[in-house]
Amino acid sequence: MRTILLLALAFSINALNAQTTLTASDFKNLDGTSWKGNLMYVNYGDGREVKLRTTMQLKIKGNKISMDTQYTDEPSANGTDTIKISSDGKYLGKEEVIEKEVGENGYLKIVTRYEGKDNNRPAIMTKTYLITENTFSVSKEVSYKDTTEVLIRNKTSYTKL
Repeated sequence: MRTILLLALAFSINALNAQTTLTASDFKNLDGTSWKGNLMYVNYGDGREVKLRTTMQLKIKGNKISMDTQYTDEPSANGTDTIKISSDGKYLGKEEVIEKEVGENGYLKIVTRYEGKDNNRPAIMTKTYLITENTFSVSKEVSYKDTTEVLIRNKTSYTKL
């Protein structure tokens, strides 16, 4: 009986780990797509929310996701970011994948976490990626280590073109 319980526990742990790993195929529906939306961020200087209109094109090549982003109102900020999925699928760039949920009609929710500094304060950053057939959003939540303060630092929301 003890052996059966240990096997069941091991199977449960493996199943949980399998749910929190990524592969490039998780993002296959995004390859070659174009998006239009907004970036909202909280300004460090005065704490006010700022919104910028954006467009983005996504490409998937191997285990890399390339995002070419244009800021309609601030073209000097235009750029391309490439994020690599780790070979074991446990990291999206330097962010640890802590949750993955797959649903119907292309629904994908990924939650990642990493430590760093925000506004020169040690913090834990949590990003939530929500992807559907026609929408794409990423929100970044900051939890400061020296307080219970939590804030949404930025959020991008897109609709597929």
